[in-house]
Order: sequence, then structure tokens, then C-alpha cells
Amino acid sequence: MKDIIRKTAEFKALRAEAREAIAAFADGADFEFTLCRLADIGERMNIMLA
Repeated sequence: MKDIIRKTAEFKALRAEAREAIAAFADGADFEFTLCRLADIGERMNIMLA
């Protein structure tokens, strides 16, 4: 079931958002901002997979 969820457009969008946050951090974004952003994305992913 989790594999099916990971293939949805919504989950892929969350994954892309996480990649953007990491790229922004690499370009100089604030650490705390990036961490909060990734935590929010991870929480939404966990909810989807639960």
C-alpha cells in the first residue's frame, strides 16, 4: 500500500518540495527555516503513509 501512495502526484510533489528546501539550504538559506520546512514536509508524508 505504501508503494502505491509513494507513486501519487501529491507525494511526489512533497518529495520535490523537500528537494527544493535542501537546494535552498545549499544556496544559503537559514538552517532553522530549512529544518522547519523539512519537518513539516516529513509530517505530511507520515500522515499520508499512516
